[in-house]
Amino acid sequence: MSDAPVPARAATPSTVPLKRPLEDDHAPSISSPLNPNAAASTKQPIVREKREKKDSLKKREAAGLVNAKGSTTEHAAKKQKLSDDTPAQPSPTRYNHPLPKEGFHYHIKQSAFSSHEPEPFYSPNGVELKRPADHAENKKNYRYVHCVADPLFTHSRYYRQSDSKPFGPRMSFEDSDKWLHFNETGTMVTNEKGWRMGRANICAREGTFYYEVKILRGVPREGPPIPADSTLPQPHIRMGWARREAPLDSPVGFDGYSYGVSDIRLDPMHKSRTGKFTDDDDKAGSKKSKSKSSKTSLGAGEGFNANDHAREGDVIGLEITLPSLSLHRKIVEGDYNPAVDVGSGLDESTISINAEGAPNIVRDRFPVPYKGSMYFESLEYRAQKGMETYGDRGPFAKETPSPNHTDPTLRSLPHSSIKVYKNGKKIGTAFRNLMAFLPPASQPEPQKGVRMGLDDGMLGYFPAISSFWGGIADCNFGPNFWFAPPGMAGVANDADGDAAITDGAIKQQTEEEAFIAGSGAWRSKSRPIGDRYAEQIAEDVVYDLIDEIDFFMQDGGAGTSG
Repeated sequence: MSDAPVPARAATPSTVPLKRPLEDDHAPSISSPLNPNAAASTKQPIVREKREKKDSLKKREAAGLVNAKGSTTEHAAKKQKLSDDTPAQPSPTRYNHPLPKEGFHYHIKQSAFSSHEPEPFYSPNGVELKRPADHAENKKNYRYVHCVADPLFTHSRYYRQSDSKPFGPRMSFEDSDKWLHFNETGTMVTNEKGWRMGRANICAREGTFYYEVKILRGVPREGPPIPADSTLPQPHIRMGWARREAPLDSPVGFDGYSYGVSDIRLDPMHKSRTGKFTDDDDKAGSKKSKSKSSKTSLGAGEGFNANDHAREGDVIGLEITLPSLSLHRKIVEGDYNPAVDVGSGLDESTISINAEGAPNIVRDRFPVPYKGSMYFESLEYRAQKGMETYGDRGPFAKETPSPNHTDPTLRSLPHSSIKVYKNGKKIGTAFRNLMAFLPPASQPEPQKGVRMGLDDGMLGYFPAISSFWGGIADCNFGPNFWFAPPGMAGVANDADGDAAITDGAIKQQTEEEAFIAGSGAWRSKSRPIGDRYAEQIAEDVVYDLIDEIDFFMQDGGAGTSG
């Protein structure tokens, strides 16, 4: 029997087959030129719901949020509803202070003054200067402003902000050193011994403002500034602009919180160091000659020489320029971009506000009685560590401020400056790129219960006067200046050098009112700092009303009685 035929052998495959076909899950989810039809991944990452942390039953019972059965009370439901409707902006702290007495309603006590002993202080024109006897001075940690009880402010527990007599722009009796003496109008100031400083009751926050200081007693009108046969210290005056953190027991320009001008040689003073004047063309002001003769070449006014002084009878004008508050907030919040924010923000047609709305003014204060008057007591802003390093008066500067500095306290304001005038003639620009003052550049002293980063509406640069050993100064906050600066609308100098509002200036001002009111150009024009007094009153009224409405809504709004 023949053998069965052997089947033919199959051909050997040229390639090894894959174990399994390529699945779509392994395809890339992002298309590319090599893979244009990539399938998008349908798998989503697992997101776990964040659990809400709740207080224990005992804590809720103690707070009155639940009853003995564990159910939510009506008070808790109303409180939860109010908290849901509460905006993100903080509200002023509500203190359970005593209610006012009937005698405090609308009561404003006249300030009492005491004469200097053993001999009274008199100015060269015969005006007696006295020291306030019953005012609550601003100490290291606290600030005091007048308040009155108003029966219409029920939800604020009846107190609202006020002012003390005499009403008007003047030196502040509360915000000055206790050894300073004033006249009845609060515009003349003197001191018996060492350097002491006082701030005005008005401040500049944005725009351009001007005020004047006439030296009544200081460097002698004739002869050397310091007589050769003198054995006692001579009277001196310094003037400038200061923030609230600047100490009152030192001259203006002592640290980084103030900028001053001395009467000797009219030296700009900042951090207790002398500076130099620059002109408008020298914007940087960094490459200045170290010789004192550079005053004449760098912005010195006509007739000014390097050895000139502010003598008795001279009028020194100080003009400060600050950028808009919207640009200021960008700087302190770290959102400033010099490539985009090229202007000062003062020429904008409308006041720009951020996406969160208008700036929130929060005033945490407690009414306290003192010698028959009522005051709002609040924590004062304190010097910060970064500014103390910047103000170190060593031979080398350890910190250089800039708008984008990593430390908010060391951020400077572009488009800001302080110009100085003498008897109506411009000397030059003494300072540029002033330090920022809005929070977090300004902060109160950290302690328990203190909220940080809040603006109380009175942060800014105040006119400041320092007196030494009997120096007497007379302040003029406008509008009737002795020597009005050029470009101030509605103000002109009369034949005697005194500024007066002329008919032509009034007509010009009337023609400009429509443009100024509609365009916001008033913020870029030079104005008397005294104009801020009426504006601050309006701001205080608005802030008091907002606080009252806020407390009214916290109490339940229209659904409550009383």
